[in-house]
Amino acid sequence: MEISRRRVIVLGGTLVAASSLGTQGAQAAPQTQEHAPGRAPRGVWLAGDTHVHDDHSSDGSLPRQTSDQRLPGNLPVKDQIGEGERVGLDFMPLTDHRTYDQHWDPQWTSSRLLLIPGEEANGSPHAVVLGAVDTIVDGANPPGSPAFRHVQQSIWDAHAQDAVWSVAHPDDGEVEADGSPNANASVQAPDIVEVWNRASDPDGEIDYAENRWNHGFRFGAVGACDCHFRELWDIAGPGQPTTWVFAAEATERAILDALKAGRTTVSRSPSGPFVTIEADLNGDGVFEAIGGDEIVLTRAPRKGIAKLRVHVRNGAGTTLYVFGSPGRSAGPLATYTPSSSEETYLVPINPAEGHSWFRAEVRAPGDLSGGDADPALPNQLRAATSPVFVSTKTPAVAAPEIPLPDMISPDDRAVPVVGDVGAFAGFADVATVGRTSHVVAEVHRDGRVSVVYQRVVGDRAQGKVVDLAPRSNVSRSPRVVARGRDVWVAWQETESEKPRRSTIYLRHSTNGGQDFGKAVKLSEGTARAIHPALAVVDGGRAVVAWADNNAGAFDVFVQVVGVDSEPHNISAVGKAVDAGTPSDSRSPRFPASLYPSIAVGPRGDIVVTWQDNRFDADPGWTGHTPPAGQEASGGTDPDNWEIMASRRGANQHTWSVPVRLSPDTEAADRHPSIAVDRDGGFVVMWEAKALRSSGANLSLRVSRSTDAGVTWSAAQPVALEPSAMSQRPRLGQDQDGVLRAVWYDSRSEDWRWRVFTARFDEGSGWAAPERLTGPGNATWPAVSAGVTVFTSDRGALRRQRDLTQQVFVVRL
Repeated sequence: MEISRRRVIVLGGTLVAASSLGTQGAQAAPQTQEHAPGRAPRGVWLAGDTHVHDDHSSDGSLPRQTSDQRLPGNLPVKDQIGEGERVGLDFMPLTDHRTYDQHWDPQWTSSRLLLIPGEEANGSPHAVVLGAVDTIVDGANPPGSPAFRHVQQSIWDAHAQDAVWSVAHPDDGEVEADGSPNANASVQAPDIVEVWNRASDPDGEIDYAENRWNHGFRFGAVGACDCHFRELWDIAGPGQPTTWVFAAEATERAILDALKAGRTTVSRSPSGPFVTIEADLNGDGVFEAIGGDEIVLTRAPRKGIAKLRVHVRNGAGTTLYVFGSPGRSAGPLATYTPSSSEETYLVPINPAEGHSWFRAEVRAPGDLSGGDADPALPNQLRAATSPVFVSTKTPAVAAPEIPLPDMISPDDRAVPVVGDVGAFAGFADVATVGRTSHVVAEVHRDGRVSVVYQRVVGDRAQGKVVDLAPRSNVSRSPRVVARGRDVWVAWQETESEKPRRSTIYLRHSTNGGQDFGKAVKLSEGTARAIHPALAVVDGGRAVVAWADNNAGAFDVFVQVVGVDSEPHNISAVGKAVDAGTPSDSRSPRFPASLYPSIAVGPRGDIVVTWQDNRFDADPGWTGHTPPAGQEASGGTDPDNWEIMASRRGANQHTWSVPVRLSPDTEAADRHPSIAVDRDGGFVVMWEAKALRSSGANLSLRVSRSTDAGVTWSAAQPVALEPSAMSQRPRLGQDQDGVLRAVWYDSRSEDWRWRVFTARFDEGSGWAAPERLTGPGNATWPAVSAGVTVFTSDRGALRRQRDLTQQVFVVRL
């Protein structure tokens, strides 16, 4: 049941949600799946897992763990995916430790299983991120900060990508030895929490979840096999336990939305006991809410009106318990013993004024439910639902032991141009000509991921938002350039999620964005073309770059549209690719060239830069297998990513051999941005961090070429603040020709991410950084001719269960 800002839902005269709310001034309402008033929720239950490993984790297999990472691995990506397929899962992520490299592995594909991007992020405590576009870097806490500051910032970072944050095995990270919450439990707005990690203690995890629900936290419950060992597939492999999500459809976005809404239930396996919970709060016979839903009433239901409906499948011989807040400490509201394969129970409830919740679980004697489960328990966990949350008058507000600092709210004169309160818009780009700014962004709504265009004149949006790919269900990563009245937009479009297949498209407007011509498909192949970059050369030709793994390893391709008959692979030269041997799943070598950025010089020279891990000892694999006789490396340190570049001279058709801009073997250098300064020099800026898995902050580095990309200066730091994280830089010229950098940064005293900026002068170098944005978190900036766009949650009306991310524009 969706508690929607766009409609009134009345249950027997009881108001469930506020109506007709605009972009501000109204109470935020919880978000779930689409429904109609007085009707049961609609969707489909999908079986999956949320936490699975392979050998891209340095400890991802039994031989690796038992040898201090000296032995070959035996758990390749294809085998773990194959096991998920074999047991009948519908979806599954590979959540390797503090890395995204598993997604660059050519084995990360399936025609039967919907693969969700995932990572087990952070050093301590661990967490799982689902649906992010790259790794979430876990920085260091500044001295004197509460222990969870870095975790809170990681959650905000994930939500800025509309990704799902899951608390992993909270019995090992969020509690003290006596089971009481530690400082990490104060982190706000996790979307889901593992209440059944197969390797841990499910009862301790349930105790933690109930404690947080009683403190006003609102999240769903999930299970996790946390599988590292193929040797344990029969008892602890993918889908053991199974997380079921009630999704609108079987797509990545719909599954992520369902997880965010907490519409989940957990079972021992895909064929094990399966339990669901629904609520009818006005006695009309329609069960309008399911587990995970959050219902806000104007007053408590009259006694005897409200009831739960609990359905158990495959539960014969088990015991069903129905609990209401405060939970197990008060004993069950009802207990049943199913005797057949399908049983349904109606349970009267009397929600009181204030906040309450109701959930169900199934137990049975037999084998332990988790590796650390209490063997003395006569009944082990076999299934559990997320709660139905019920509040009167206002939604619950989390009451952590350690509160967040008050938000600093200086006015930055930024205005929203894309996105609505309660929904997601982000990953924006901008191209400015005079007073007109051409803004593109992603919008996530009703299960679709769209690329949209908005024309902005001064600081006002002009005309309607244009969906640039209306026939696509998933379009992402837009980029825009403009010259005069010509505007070009490039993006990646998902043609299939099973198996993953995406292509690059380009649209051109000749009248300043008033309308666009037909989309032109630039990439061909049966794999993934991703992360387009865009520029324009003299003569009004668009030049587009992207990463593509059609040949196995991701390489960077570039095409000058209308000049080149086909794209040029500019990164393959000098790259060693090796399929490896079957005896060691970590032996393949598929170095990845990713995240290209393009600039065109005043004489027409083109330079493309990207990140590349070909110089790592074993690219794509965290940690290292030591040579014979040497000490084990241990740990999950990231790859030695470096920044590389290739150039194409004016009026030429060939590209140079790639050169290294950051030959630093002690840092991971990623996400470059390139632009031309007013003296005609090419400048590249990127983020860098020490080769440590966690607790190392990102900082900015820059290099400059005065000979059109032939040679480059030694990298220098920019805006360095050792106690802060600085990431995702973008470069662009201001109206006066001075080069400007923007990025998002954690140095603010209220912990929130803010966009910072600095300008470059050849004589004096980079100016001191200035904070550009005010209220809320501000992330993913881009800049053009003194106009900056960014993503912000400042319009959100709650700190939890509010999806609001909007695109703002500020003119400098």
